[in-house]
Amino acid sequence: MGRELQSSIVDKCANVLDVLAGSQNTMSFTELVDSTGFTKSSTHRIITILLGEGMLAQDDRTKAYTLGPRVLGWARAAWQKTDLQQISDAELMELRDITGLNVAVSILTDESIMFIRTIDTTPVRYAAKVGEQSPLHCTAAGKLFLAHDVLVWEKVSSGHYELEKFTDKTITDPARMAKEMEVVRRRGYAVCDREEFLQVCGIAAPIFDYQAKIIAALSLWAPAKKATISDLEKQAPALTHAADRISSRFGAMT
Repeated sequence: MGRELQSSIVDKCANVLDVLAGSQNTMSFTELVDSTGFTKSSTHRIITILLGEGMLAQDDRTKAYTLGPRVLGWARAAWQKTDLQQISDAELMELRDITGLNVAVSILTDESIMFIRTIDTTPVRYAAKVGEQSPLHCTAAGKLFLAHDVLVWEKVSSGHYELEKFTDKTITDPARMAKEMEVVRRRGYAVCDREEFLQVCGIAAPIFDYQAKIIAALSLWAPAKKATISDLEKQAPALTHAADRISSRFGAMT
């Protein structure tokens, strides 16, 4: 294969991935043709290549396309090399000192959140550790991604993500979860009242980038015997202020 042809294919693959990365929703074949300006045959060829390499994924029901697991894996690896941990260190320690609560930063990884930074006030057995993952629907941080990421919420509304019951407090009804998401967006933070573990309560605020996309979650949590949800919500102003300051470093308009 000639160098020019190889370059052309790489450019077109990158173009398709750029279009999908910039879309809030999955995209149909026709939408990709329109957005890239490629011919139908060229678009089909590029899609076939990307699907084969795991860089695209296709919904079995709608036949629409989204970024694939390989690209998401690259994204997770890239996140571990970003300055997010360094940028948020000062805010995390200040937030811990102000509130006296455990602090964590987490990111989205497929259908869960992953903790990338934790600062604990008092070590406990069930404290989250860096690299550990937790479900979306029963954690305060996870609810933020459900509320602010259309593609993530589509998995719930389409039944592809199960609202598994972890405790008697876990929200397992999609309609009730949808109402919860409205509340999260309106007030600017999410709560978890013993929904993953009966011993833990949590509250989280979103961190946005310059495109107003959620890129991480900043959380406060405590053992339920130490603080109730009402206690944690009293710290919401300090939490959201810290999240806004971090967001501004990523170009978000706060």
